[in-house]
Amino acid sequence: MPLEAIAINSLDAPLIKKPARENELAERLQALYDTDDSQPDGAEVLAIIEQGFKRGQTLYVGMFNDKPIAAVACFDDGQTDAKRLQYLTVHLQNRGRAIDAKFIKLVYDAEVKKGVRAFVPVDADIHRIMSEYELLRVKD
Repeated sequence: MPLEAIAINSLDAPLIKKPARENELAERLQALYDTDDSQPDGAEVLAIIEQGFKRGQTLYVGMFNDKPIAAVACFDDGQTDAKRLQYLTVHLQNRGRAIDAKFIKLVYDAEVKKGVRAFVPVDADIHRIMSEYELLRVKD
């Protein structure tokens, strides 16, 4: 099964087909962030994301073989039509394999379909990917 980028607005979204326990998605996402030295603590990131959910914000989860292997927050900056992307993380075993670039492209495509025309990458890795692949602004 190929990598998918799925937008969620709740950490109890039913992304895992047969969860082994309650809150498994949230636990797995927290673990992703906890193993990523370039991101804040997993509990801190999930608290920020949950606050964003209350304001209608989105978290994209990269699913592969029924497991979350990547995540990035997609926030509306409230001032422009741009979407702010931050808190990109990829599973430790998938780092260095261009999964991050493929995942960002999937998120970009999904947001463009919704009408988004510009992006503001907050993290250095996201900025590098989006600049390299010319994904900062939709070409008219």
